Amino acid sequence: MELEQAHRLLDRIAVLRDPCDLDLLLFFVRHPRALLSSDQIAALLGYAVKRLGDSLDVLVTANLLSRTQKPNGVARLYVFADRVAPDWLSSLVELASTRAGRLALRNALEDRRKGEPPVRGYAARSDQTPEAN
Repeated sequence: MELEQAHRLLDRIAVLRDPCDLDLLLFFVRHPRALLSSDQIAALLGYAVKRLGDSLDVLVTANLLSRTQKPNGVARLYVFADRVAPDWLSSLVELASTRAGRLALRNALEDRRKGEPPVRGYAARSDQTPEAN
């Protein structure tokens, strides 16, 4: 059920394209103002700095996040745009509040990245169980 819900939700959210985008967005939902370097955020979330930088650019371009200009290697102030939060944000945070929901969102993002159609009914992945009736 969560995977179907994740696919439906992500169909409304064009900006998220990678699990790193999702993790970074959820990080800034929890920490709407953060004074950190990209290296520090990458270490906290467990991503390579390049991948994290790409996801930061995605969120900034989508106006979900703003950041101060900085010289190289110095912390920046990141501010989450919670005052203009999109209508899907509360649904995303609610689904991501459980482990099963986060896994479903990550799997749906991987499906999107690979161009696979959404899985309906029984899960095609061996690490998931069928829906409970």
